[in-house]
Amino acid sequence: MTRDILVVDNNPVILKLMANFLIKEGHQVKTAEDGLAALEIVKSFQPQIIFVDLIMPRIPGEKLCKILRQKEELRQTVIIILSAAAVEQKINFKEFGADACIAKGPFKEIERHIHLIFRALDEGRLQALGKDIIGTEKVYKRIVTSELLSSRRHFWVTLNNMAEGFIELTEDGRIVYINQVAVDIIGQPEEELLASDFLDIFDQKQKAELSDLLINIGPAAVTIGEGEIFEFQNHYLTITLVALNEDDEKSIIVIIHDITRRKEAEFELQQYQENLESIVHRRTAELKEINRELQDEIEERRQIAREKEGLEAELRQTHKMEAIGTMTAGIAHDFNNLLTAIFGYTELLSLPSNIPKESLSHLHNIIKAASRARELINLIQTFSKPAKEEFIPVRLPIIIGETLNLLRPAIPTQVRLVSDIQPCPPIMGGAVQIQQVLLNICTNAIHAMQEKGGTLRIKLSIPPPSAQNDGTNFVELEISDTGIGISKENIDRIFDPYFTTQIGGEGTGLGLSVVHGIIRHHGGSITVNSLEGQGTTFKISLPSLPSSQVISKKF
Repeated sequence: MTRDILVVDNNPVILKLMANFLIKEGHQVKTAEDGLAALEIVKSFQPQIIFVDLIMPRIPGEKLCKILRQKEELRQTVIIILSAAAVEQKINFKEFGADACIAKGPFKEIERHIHLIFRALDEGRLQALGKDIIGTEKVYKRIVTSELLSSRRHFWVTLNNMAEGFIELTEDGRIVYINQVAVDIIGQPEEELLASDFLDIFDQKQKAELSDLLINIGPAAVTIGEGEIFEFQNHYLTITLVALNEDDEKSIIVIIHDITRRKEAEFELQQYQENLESIVHRRTAELKEINRELQDEIEERRQIAREKEGLEAELRQTHKMEAIGTMTAGIAHDFNNLLTAIFGYTELLSLPSNIPKESLSHLHNIIKAASRARELINLIQTFSKPAKEEFIPVRLPIIIGETLNLLRPAIPTQVRLVSDIQPCPPIMGGAVQIQQVLLNICTNAIHAMQEKGGTLRIKLSIPPPSAQNDGTNFVELEISDTGIGISKENIDRIFDPYFTTQIGGEGTGLGLSVVHGIIRHHGGSITVNSLEGQGTTFKISLPSLPSSQVISKKF
């Protein structure tokens, strides 16, 4: 009976002997030097009997039998193990799908045992051969084969207990060995993976990346998945490729390391760091805002404290001025009464026509001195209480012009007068009192510049709207000089009555006190800024009349 037979053995002598024997027996025979070649043959050739050696490169006999049994078209094919190693291993060939096992010995014995199996096959009693290995009586245990099998078992145990996946590929990328870890990672049965194309496991992008590495692989190992993530079926992997060249045969070792837990830990750590950075940034921003608000509050409190200090100083000054003014008003009233009596009695003495001229001259001197005293009393009363002068609309540019005309003859040549008078609405006030303010301040300025000279500047303007208070309109009069200035010790006292820095009886010390009283009675304010050796500036703000009232009156 002619049969289609496939012989798989890595020993070329055995292949030649088996092919010659079987062909001579009238069978059609094909041979394969390893398991991978055998799988290629069965794609187009369906043998009725397959002889398989156990120890072979590129898919050993046990794995090959399992793969063959998975193929539907080979389910009825008789698989016969032909191996000397089967004796040393004491294998159970039935477990991996073989029907019989012949121990390799002298080839004549192999021929006899094959005839025995063919006869049992023809008679339908192949199963009667059982699990015993045929031909063991003519095979003796060999030390080399024993050591080889021991090493092989150690190799399989090692690879199958590795933490990494291990795959061996042919030069063209077909899988010839895969350990259990790699099987579990890929998620396909070992029988389907063996002899398949390694690249077919992955998607198009990963396939292209791995294909380039396989084509260009050199003697050095290359790894992907360390920097850029390599994700495969919910796993994060690193894949290391190593090329091996042995006996002019090239193979590629693939080591797959599942780093999913490590990557997940890294992602969690990264997420934690990002959350922490976000919290830190948010908290930092909050602290900056709190610090800014605190600084604003501190500055506001400092400003309030400064304003409070200024108001307290102003209040003390006001109380002092009011107290001195009350006292001065009383003294001035009593002194004025005394002067009235002096005037009266002096005029009575000067009435008789027989008074000597010398005595009459003395009486006139008394009246003249008393008049000067009355003028002084009037100044004191101006400081101490509102003047009796009636307030009328006053145009400051006119008053300033008249005052400058009075001052010019008294201004030394070394003092330059500069005026900047802008059109302004009128104020309600006393023209004589405003002129008195100008004369007092300007006289002091001229006195401060009489030695070295300088510039006396008078400016009248309307302050910007931001400087207006409570809807009231103001005009601003600024008088500045470049004289000797006022010391820090004296600047807080310049408006005190009877305070003067002039010596030799040149001043009474009432000038600026009177100025302060006049400005206060007019509802205005006066400030002074001075630097020693650089000059002094007085700023006077006076309320002006609304435009509606100006239009309705003629001046």
